[in-house]
Amino acid sequence: MSFDISRLRRAERIVGGGAIALFIFMFFFKWFGGSVSGALPGGNVSGASSSSTGWDTFTNSRWVWLITIIVSLGAVIAVAAARRIESPVQPSVVVTALGALSAVLIFYRIVHHPSGSVSFGGVHASYGIKIGIWLGLIAALAITYGGYLMMQAEGTSLADVRERAGGAFSGITAPGGGGPSGGSGAGTAAPGASSAEPAAPAAPSAPVAPEAPPPIPPPASPPGEAAGGGPVPPPAQAG
Repeated sequence: MSFDISRLRRAERIVGGGAIALFIFMFFFKWFGGSVSGALPGGNVSGASSSSTGWDTFTNSRWVWLITIIVSLGAVIAVAAARRIESPVQPSVVVTALGALSAVLIFYRIVHHPSGSVSFGGVHASYGIKIGIWLGLIAALAITYGGYLMMQAEGTSLADVRERAGGAFSGITAPGGGGPSGGSGAGTAAPGASSAEPAAPAAPSAPVAPEAPPPIPPPASPPGEAAGGGPVPPPAQAG
């Protein structure tokens, strides 16, 4: 692998410079802090200050900024080393998206930040954002701009990105991709065709013989008559 910095175009130089600058501003510059100055009631002049870097202040957004730095430098190094990154999404698109996201997060922190100042007698106290957060915003914007120039150099436009994103989304929601229709491989039915096949006619069943009526019992003989209809003989008397 041969690393040649002369392969870097203006776009990659802007991305690399913005990534290095964002790293320096995030770890070594103060983004938020407070200070107290003035004369205390005892007459002694006193002052104190406390501040923190962007890495120490914003414990959630800092991971997005760190990923932006790593991906941006990786894309620049790949160009300098003449290595092609196999990815469904162009590295320039990823760099532009991460740079824009980082810039939005930093701008949000600038707009929505705790700040205030108070004076009491000869003592003045204040707290709020510092110069480091403004420098971090400029570095994130530089990464975004450089990534956009990389996209233009590769022939990728924002319309192409929207089209690919729309195609990926439609592929997820398509019937074969587990979308709302729930089909796993069935396509759209042809016009006029029914989605379900007609059921086959049932086979004719054999005729059922009618049940024989139950036998009618003979009528009961009236008292005093034999079964054949004659009189019942009297019982024999014992001799």
